[in-house]
Amino acid sequence: MIPKKTIDTIFETVRIEEIVGDFVTLKRRGANMLGNCPFHDEKTPSFTVSPSKNIYKCFGCGKGGHAVNFVMEIDQLSYPEALKYIAKKYNIEVKEEAQTPEQIEKFNLRESLFIVNSFAKNYFQNSLHKTVEGKAKGLSYLKERGLSEEVINKFQLGYNPDSWDAFTKSALESSYKQEFLEKTGLSIFKKDKAFDRFKGRIIFPIHSISGRILGFGGRSLKKDEKAKYLNSPESEIYHKGKVLYGMYFSKSAIVKNDNCLIVEGYTDVICMHKSGIENVVASSGTAIGSEQIKLIGRYTKNITLLFDSDNAGINAATKAIDLIHLESMTVKVVLLPKGEDPDSYTKKFGGEGLNLFINENAKDFVEFKINLLDEKSKNDPIKKVNLISDIMQSIAKIPDSITRQVYIDKCGKLLEIGKQELNNKVNEIIHKGKAVKKVQREVVKKAEDTSALTKNLTKSEFQEKDVIRFMLQYGDYQINPYDGQKKNTEEDKIYVAQYILIEFKDENLFSNSNYALIFKAYEDAISKGRLLTEEYFTQHKNPLISQVAVDIISNQHSISDKWEKHGIYTETEEMQLKKAVDTAIYSLKIAKISEQIETKNIELSDGDNEDINLLVEINNMLKIKREISDKLGRIVLK
Repeated sequence: MIPKKTIDTIFETVRIEEIVGDFVTLKRRGANMLGNCPFHDEKTPSFTVSPSKNIYKCFGCGKGGHAVNFVMEIDQLSYPEALKYIAKKYNIEVKEEAQTPEQIEKFNLRESLFIVNSFAKNYFQNSLHKTVEGKAKGLSYLKERGLSEEVINKFQLGYNPDSWDAFTKSALESSYKQEFLEKTGLSIFKKDKAFDRFKGRIIFPIHSISGRILGFGGRSLKKDEKAKYLNSPESEIYHKGKVLYGMYFSKSAIVKNDNCLIVEGYTDVICMHKSGIENVVASSGTAIGSEQIKLIGRYTKNITLLFDSDNAGINAATKAIDLIHLESMTVKVVLLPKGEDPDSYTKKFGGEGLNLFINENAKDFVEFKINLLDEKSKNDPIKKVNLISDIMQSIAKIPDSITRQVYIDKCGKLLEIGKQELNNKVNEIIHKGKAVKKVQREVVKKAEDTSALTKNLTKSEFQEKDVIRFMLQYGDYQINPYDGQKKNTEEDKIYVAQYILIEFKDENLFSNSNYALIFKAYEDAISKGRLLTEEYFTQHKNPLISQVAVDIISNQHSISDKWEKHGIYTETEEMQLKKAVDTAIYSLKIAKISEQIETKNIELSDGDNEDINLLVEINNMLKIKREISDKLGRIVLK
């Protein structure tokens, strides 16, 4: 368990813009910072970071909170793990007792898998650097590939001994459960026997974007091995289609260069880092997919595919192009000379030589596809028509119409075809796609409409939210409860939070459970002589509470201070705080009594129309509502 003093230090030290900036490209917009939300797909940035309040809020998907919430959400970490991540970034020492096997069992499945992977990473590194076999086989192989100790340590490379169960035996002896060894894929259990999945292989740990170990890749050192590379199987924490090898080490360079190079293998990434080219990633044992492209999109909108010039490399590039276009990103393709890969090329020409080759040979997808046709094929009408159709399909995937037109013009010029004909073809493809999407949307809408009928939202929820907003934003402000009734004195003043609590004492008016929790927290604190602040809730360790608090305070609009430059001054909410608070209080009371009247009317219509008791209740409620409405009218109009 992390001591409260350490948690307080972490919250006092952390800067939200620095944490989010490790995962999202942010641009300054006035007092706030803006970027594309990492939690949902969007073309127009709606993800806002407030350095002054130390919070984030997405106005597209609604997610928000403090820095710890963000780390928990972005990398699916537990609260303690997110705290440790931030502490490490800011060099804050976290003194925590070592975990016993009993404590490990208490962790949920995800945490247990992370713990086992961390043990495995350390075991493999130790085997590589400190055992005779590891040095002779693993380390010597890596050194022969030209890798330095520095880059080997940077990527945390390791070695699994060439023994059936060396790792598994060590893990079990260290009290790690068979269940978790099996679920991570590190070990295979058959009947009464155990086997190491990565027996006799060089180990490449696969990191999340925050540096946690998700899984492993293993390269065989045996020439006759059927599977040269072997990867961890899919698990609760490892999903190949959502991970890019090297992203943890490369994200800063990707932002700096505003470009991401995608290569084919783990060693390509490592060798390019060794040569000084760090804005590079590789897929995790699978073809590049849309989720991986979206991940890159957090850091740059420009991708360069750097593949071998064999059929596999060409096919991989062709498949990736359309997926990249669908995410409104630009793509260029570089095919290395025949027989070369990034490793071999950098050995001959160095990092500068490879950079020069990339800059001189990067082609957009139109040039790339046209260049695939040899001279004979260019004169073959059938092959030319197929090529044009393929290029038009790719152009139709581009969301921006101006960008589409640029590529249509270029294609027409290079293939000597009329632009109008190409435009017609692209429009035909787009319209067909829209027709399919329309049917899909109608199916989804029917399902949403059905769901909406069953969703029980109270009419007073908006008013509940407004009252809680005043508690959060102005709870520690003082007002005079007798304002306008008698001469104000300092002794009469009370805090806004106290004033609201007095107005709603014992009324239990909050149907929204989250708002009720916040209200109860204020109630408990004030009963103990404490006054809670906005930061208490926006920095709350319960991510649900902090997100609700951030959502409430982030949705307020403020009047631009530019009006003052023109001599136009307006009253702010703060300047008329007592009036504004009263308006919120009475609005909620009216909303609640209106709901009660509606309920009684339904009861009346369902039962005996001459039910005197119900009629009396309804009339009494209407009288109370009129009295409150009169008060509200006077507050608003005076």
